[in-house]
Amino acid sequence: MIIPEEDLKDNYTIEILNDRYKLYKQSYLEVEKLKKQGINIRHQNPPEDITENIVKFIIRKYEKEPNIIWSKGIINKKWKISGDLYSNNFNPEIKSFTSNGPMQFSPSKNFDVLYCLDMRNWTDDKLILWKINLSNSSDIYMNIKVNKTETIGDQIKNKRRPHINFNNFFEQIKEYSIKIFEDSFTNLINN
Repeated sequence: MIIPEEDLKDNYTIEILNDRYKLYKQSYLEVEKLKKQGINIRHQNPPEDITENIVKFIIRKYEKEPNIIWSKGIINKKWKISGDLYSNNFNPEIKSFTSNGPMQFSPSKNFDVLYCLDMRNWTDDKLILWKINLSNSSDIYMNIKVNKTETIGDQIKNKRRPHINFNNFFEQIKEYSIKIFEDSFTNLINN
C-alpha cells in the first residue's frame, strides 16, 4: 500500500511528545521517591506513544524521512495502518528498553528494518537509537540465538514470542546495525 504524500500526516506533534515525556518522567520520579521510603513499586514501561514518537522524530530529523508517521495518530482515517510507524519507503518495527531485561518479538510481525531505542539512561537525558538493517524474514534474523538451544526462528515455529536482551541481540547483529542517534531528549526536542 502506498499512501499519497498529502495524507502522510499524523496529529502527534513534538509538543505533545514533550508534554507526555515530562509527565512520564514526573511519574517515574514519584515512584523513585516511594522506593526510597521502602515501598517497592515496579516502574511502568514508557508508554508506546512516547517511545514510538521519539523514534519517529529521530528518523525524520536524522534519516531525512519527513513523511514517516505514527500509525495510531494518522489524521486521514480512510487509511487503515497497523504497526508502530508507517513510511511508503520501508516497514519499520520499534523496540525500546529501559533495562537489561529482554525485548519481546511478535511471531507474526512483518518488518523491513528494526529500530531499537536504548533508554537505559533516559533519566540522565541520554538516548541511543540503533537501526538494524534486517527484516523479520531474513535468515540472519531467524537464526539469532535467544538461548543456548533455540533461535528466534525456533520460537516462532513453536508460536512463542522470542525474548532476548539487547546486549545479547546486538552481539549477534552488530554488523547490520547503525547508531542513528546518541544524544539527549532535550536536544532532539529543541534542535
